[in-house]
Amino acid sequence: MLRAQQGDHDAFRTLVEMFQNRVMRVMVSVLHCDRAMAEDLSQEVFMRVHKGLPGFDGQVRFAAWLHTISMNVAISEYRRRRTQKRDRRTLSIDAPVKGTDDFYITLVGHERDPSDTAHRKEFLAKVRTCVSELPDEYREAVILRDMESLSYEEIAEALSLPMGTVRSRIHRGRLVLQQKLREFHP
Repeated sequence: MLRAQQGDHDAFRTLVEMFQNRVMRVMVSVLHCDRAMAEDLSQEVFMRVHKGLPGFDGQVRFAAWLHTISMNVAISEYRRRRTQKRDRRTLSIDAPVKGTDDFYITLVGHERDPSDTAHRKEFLAKVRTCVSELPDEYREAVILRDMESLSYEEIAEALSLPMGTVRSRIHRGRLVLQQKLREFHP
């Protein structure tokens, strides 16, 4: 991080390689976009990071700072889409989002019962659907904690919220997910 701040391009490239998948997951989970759009937005995030490196004081962890920038880019894109939405045709809410399944790796070479594989895929699809249906404040906190593995402190910094609010939102979001998934029967 310090070498990248001092202008070392190889150090910055290493930072990009370390965090690019995390940034792309944020884009896909917040915007429900395909891989190409997530890559474009991730590039925008890292351009902002590169531009902001000289001013980064290190008082917050780099991952939290990067997440804040990622969320700002995602919010900007969401707002841009919302203004364009008025001019577009209506799409089905039941149609799958193209490109979101390419982030999940299926292990090759391990024999599994086809019915187990089908059940697992169906369950993962249900989990993704339930997470996307969470209210924004719960979804954001649950994704950061359970999918991005950020600490409560990092989430509080990234979302500019008190620690108690973060804990409450994660707890309530998990309860809503639990209730929705309780109804899932294979």
